[in-house]
Amino acid sequence: MLDRFHMRWVSVSFTGVSFTGVSFTRVSSTRVSSAWRSLTSLLGSCSAAVVLGLFLAGCGGGPPAPGPDRQAAGTFEGAATGAGAGAVTGFQLGAGTGPGALVGAGLGAVAGGIQGAVQDSLDEDLLKLSAQARAERERLYAQDVLQDEFKRRLALHPTREIYAADLFFRGDETRLRLSAKPVVRELARLNKERASWSRLVVAAYVKASSPDSEFAQRLGERRARELVDELVRGGLEPRRLQTRVVITSEPILIDPLDRVERYSQAIELIALDS
Repeated sequence: MLDRFHMRWVSVSFTGVSFTGVSFTRVSSTRVSSAWRSLTSLLGSCSAAVVLGLFLAGCGGGPPAPGPDRQAAGTFEGAATGAGAGAVTGFQLGAGTGPGALVGAGLGAVAGGIQGAVQDSLDEDLLKLSAQARAERERLYAQDVLQDEFKRRLALHPTREIYAADLFFRGDETRLRLSAKPVVRELARLNKERASWSRLVVAAYVKASSPDSEFAQRLGERRARELVDELVRGGLEPRRLQTRVVITSEPILIDPLDRVERYSQAIELIALDS
């Protein structure tokens, strides 16, 4: 029978001097083989739990993304947290043995991953509900604004759809106000449902001292184009939309209950085929 040498560290101290070295003891091959079989059997018993935990953590489809889209973030966090807690528990139950910690980590990853996946689903549902509620609030706001505008329209210009430009733009800006975007989207919805076959002209009126004013022309063109782009985002087909710029020497209309100069810059929607 062959014998094996077992190596271990030993420390020997002399007077004021210490020496650390290696000590060799003889161990029979029977003991070595028995220990090896016990180790492989124990590792094999914990491998299934570890692999299952790692597989669940990998099923999230990729690392969690920052921001509102936290796809699989709860799954990864839960798996990691569960694995850590399971490892500690398994280490303690296993009387300090490594395989006990591995088994605990695998089972903890499974439980934590399931809990995290449930939390992910709840987060996604809450985000969807929040987006729906915001869209409904914006639509109610737009309907209130347009209701006031339609009342003014009946009193001043019942046959034309004219809006003061400051409803959509600040000063001489060509970018829509944030508050104007839901109003334009609501206009798109209304014009999509009524006379869906008709072409629609977005006319921008700009008051200027000269009919050849380049500034007034550029201002009107950019504003009309900005409105057309938002109407398209609201659901209207681009082929139905046209732009027009009209330079005037005076306000297009006067509201006796409002500032005289308010309609010096205005927007009109004109249905060509109604």
